[in-house]
Amino acid sequence: MPQPVSAADVLKGFEVSKDRYVTVDRGELDELAPERTRTIDVEQFVDSSAIDPIYYDVSYYAVPERDHQRAFGLLVDAMRETKRIAICWFVLRRKRYLAALRPHGRLIVLSTLFHADEILPASELEPMAPLDLRKKEREMAALLINTLSGPFEPERYPDQYRQRLKALIEGRAASARPASPEVLTGAGVNDLMAALQASVEQARRASKGRSKPAVRRKRKTA
Repeated sequence: MPQPVSAADVLKGFEVSKDRYVTVDRGELDELAPERTRTIDVEQFVDSSAIDPIYYDVSYYAVPERDHQRAFGLLVDAMRETKRIAICWFVLRRKRYLAALRPHGRLIVLSTLFHADEILPASELEPMAPLDLRKKEREMAALLINTLSGPFEPERYPDQYRQRLKALIEGRAASARPASPEVLTGAGVNDLMAALQASVEQARRASKGRSKPAVRRKRKTA
């Protein structure tokens, strides 16, 4: 019969090779943990476009304490004027994080960053560039991109799963099961040119539907 394992018998281990582990105890981990601080230590400033978005992880709003609002505002203005962002370190829950500080309105956004060795080199995954693309295919692809181009409006892209889940929960709470959402499926298009043409036509129809005002006909009087 299985027996419960006490906390005293639980070890932390790291796999260093297949089926080979190195164990460490809580005391050793505590010695390695950074000291808790209430500061953000700036290492350097870089161009605002210098960081590839792949390095960004989680973002937080950094809000100043009352006694530091003036210095905070000065930093926001200076980073905006120089178009620089700060690379910094901070400690959260006994872990030291690499992060970036960038202005956002009158606030600063603090975004944790992945370390260089945590990013898989793209060269290991990149496929070979296609050599047989026709000029017409490239033009059609560019036309599709231009047709669908516009400003980024995040409110246009709601979390549909969360909306359906909310509707389900509210329906259950009201003892009424909501109707299953209709699932739209389309026939697969194998030919690249046909797929691009279909996408362009769909984008054009959607664009016309958003921008063309409704026309109301005048009623003729006798």
